[in-house]
Amino acid sequence: MNSTAVAPMAADDMSRQLAFTRDLQEVTNRIHATQNIDEIMLELGQSICELFDADRLTIYAAVEQGRAIVSKVKTGMNSFKDLKLPVNEQSVAGYVALLKRSVNIADVYDETELKRHSPQLHFLRLVDEKTGYRTRQMLVAPIVDEETQALIGVLQLINHKNGQPFDRAAEEGAGALCKTLAIAMKQRQQGQAFVSRTKYDHLLAAGVISAAEMELAQRAARRKQLDLEQVLMDEFQVSAQAIGEALGKYFGVPALPFQPDRIKPQSLLKNLKREFVENQ
Repeated sequence: MNSTAVAPMAADDMSRQLAFTRDLQEVTNRIHATQNIDEIMLELGQSICELFDADRLTIYAAVEQGRAIVSKVKTGMNSFKDLKLPVNEQSVAGYVALLKRSVNIADVYDETELKRHSPQLHFLRLVDEKTGYRTRQMLVAPIVDEETQALIGVLQLINHKNGQPFDRAAEEGAGALCKTLAIAMKQRQQGQAFVSRTKYDHLLAAGVISAAEMELAQRAARRKQLDLEQVLMDEFQVSAQAIGEALGKYFGVPALPFQPDRIKPQSLLKNLKREFVENQ
């Protein structure tokens, strides 16, 4: 009697595994086929969540020669602001980046469980406290260059839909997805070396905004016939100070805030035409 009950269950498990493998392959094929990894990941974020039955997803990219990671894709969060974390044991993603080793945690608020991974490991509760969200399960995997073992990023899946820890199939699937992401993100990094400088490169380099979000901002500015700076500030929460710093880096001059009473040297203004200045 038990054998007849187990057989359909095993068949169901096999069917789910095959469906998971098929859907994972579809996601990886789309990543490999794209010329714009940032844009495709923004589109695929929700699909990846559905694939792993996860409530939320974050994909981080390594910055500052691997000393920090910055979120490039976030689902379930209203803010466009990127999350920047140091590569250390003060956060789960930072810990995974540090050791380049996956972790599968049943409850990130369980200090005993965290200590089983490392006595120094902590869960960064700041985002939960700010948003009211309750993070529980986490499956976090490193995105690593297979040739050099250099850190490229981190994949973080948050809260399984059934309230249980992510299973072994999800762990293996996350590992396979990270290999695909590593290839795509490495190609993107290599391609960026040949891209001409723009006024806002510093915003990307400092992790203020991602390349994909900058592309979205540029499209929005063109569509709405607005200045890019206005869209960055209004829709992507980029501060005027950050924009000023980026412009200062580009032009090689200090960025100073506007002061209506600042004295303007006439020697610099005498050859400028009003129409020219207004069109810049």
